[in-house]
Amino acid sequence: MLQRQAQPGETIAAGITLTDVNGEVVSLATLTATRVAIPLVRYYGCMPCRDYLLQLEAARPRLEAHGVRVVGVGGAADYQARHLMANGVGYPLLLDPTHELYNALDLHHIKWWKLLSPATWVKYLRAARRARQGRITAHPLQAPGFVILGPGGVIELLHRGETLGDYPPIETVLAASRVAA
Repeated sequence: MLQRQAQPGETIAAGITLTDVNGEVVSLATLTATRVAIPLVRYYGCMPCRDYLLQLEAARPRLEAHGVRVVGVGGAADYQARHLMANGVGYPLLLDPTHELYNALDLHHIKWWKLLSPATWVKYLRAARRARQGRITAHPLQAPGFVILGPGGVIELLHRGETLGDYPPIETVLAASRVAA
């Protein structure tokens, strides 16, 4: 029996906790006191994920102008998150080692054959212009995702990646940030 997936307009559990790179607990309820855009990366060493985090950094002033802050979420590699924050990513990168948020948003593993898709290779080649591959620190088939959560954890935009580097275009994110503003 298939379990129903979370959808835009629904609220995700406020009891979800993440940690910052120093091991301090950060509750999802605290993050969703205002609107927040959250890229959920496969792991912080993933080349297309790093590239997307940098694209969001470039778009961050426009998102913030619409009342949306950006906070990244990845697995458990605090050293990779620290490196990114010291080298171009100016927003907090948090850790979700038990995948509480990933599970709440139904972000699971991608199908292995998606690795063979030309779309996957195009994403990698494009990412190679701005990012470098780091050490794999999570399941190599963890699906990426993206969510904008409104106050109280209401899902405004949800994108479940189907292959490596599958994130919504920045223009889609910006349009969604304007709609609910």
